[in-house]
Amino acid sequence: MRVLHILLISLIMTTSGCLSSVEDTINPEQELFDDTVFIDEDEHIKLTWTIESVRVIRINLGLLDGPNIDLYTMTELNYEDYKECNAFNYIVKLSDPNTSNVDIEVTVDEGTYVTVLDNTDCGDAQPPDQSGGNPLLSDDNDRARVEYKLTAQ
Repeated sequence: MRVLHILLISLIMTTSGCLSSVEDTINPEQELFDDTVFIDEDEHIKLTWTIESVRVIRINLGLLDGPNIDLYTMTELNYEDYKECNAFNYIVKLSDPNTSNVDIEVTVDEGTYVTVLDNTDCGDAQPPDQSGGNPLLSDDNDRARVEYKLTAQ
């Protein structure tokens, strides 16, 4: 009987890695976005994506240079409020305000979403103001260099 248990445990341990590769084959990871970009001060990048069924969304973002930025994911309607720098709602589990590095993994429902990489004064993180509010002094372009990847599985 003990030998049977040992054989069963050995079988489970050797096939457990195979099950994850079967899952990857059945439901492969789809790359939605993958880039390294500069985001100028007072600018943002809008990434619109649609999923047709419940999926696991992964967002990886790394700040390579510059000030912290905001990562917000929202609906198209909320994006319109954001774009006008009005109060807006965002999906907390898919967002990370005032960030330099984030790894998000969340299961989301089907639908269309907007992810914003924000280097403006509209969010939590705000680029520094070297002019001190004096219109006669110049304010450097505090651009952020970020790498990001967004996938669905």
